[in-house]
Amino acid sequence: MFLFPYNRDNSVENTPGVVVCLIAINSALLVLTWLDGPSDVLFMKYGFIPAHPHVSTAFASMFLHSGFWHLFGNMWFLWMFGNKVEEMLGGGIFFLVCLVLRIWRRFPYPFNTTSTIPCVGASGAIMGIAGCFFVLYPRANFDLVFYFRFWELKTIHTYTSIAVGAWFAEQALLACYLWN
Repeated sequence: MFLFPYNRDNSVENTPGVVVCLIAINSALLVLTWLDGPSDVLFMKYGFIPAHPHVSTAFASMFLHSGFWHLFGNMWFLWMFGNKVEEMLGGGIFFLVCLVLRIWRRFPYPFNTTSTIPCVGASGAIMGIAGCFFVLYPRANFDLVFYFRFWELKTIHTYTSIAVGAWFAEQALLACYLWN
């Protein structure tokens, strides 16, 4: 089962250039990883490895994803939360916020400093963007759609606090699953 939030108040006056560029860059890099051969070599080289932390890999790993669904989920949430945040903050500040939050997102690092498993994905930056969205738009309308495989089970009409809270809970469950 998975949760799919849809922001019903997601219209923006201007195209969110940074969000669109980030989606394009992340998508292009996923295609390149498919063409480049085994992704595990790429992940070991550019993924953030807690046992060998580097600022460069903390940055580079933000643009790598383990597969289509990993990329799709991250880019969907980037669009749901990021376009309104970019509209409010401006593109340059938005991008800097993404980078800083991505590096900070390595929060499992203090608890797992000996791990040699590379971490990839943009979830950390998106987590911070979701937090910004929560502060800026606490009463935005959301639909939370629950799916089992490809079958829709239920839709709940709610607000930002529940949508962001559900996403944080989903991330925590995924982190527990992946780190064990």
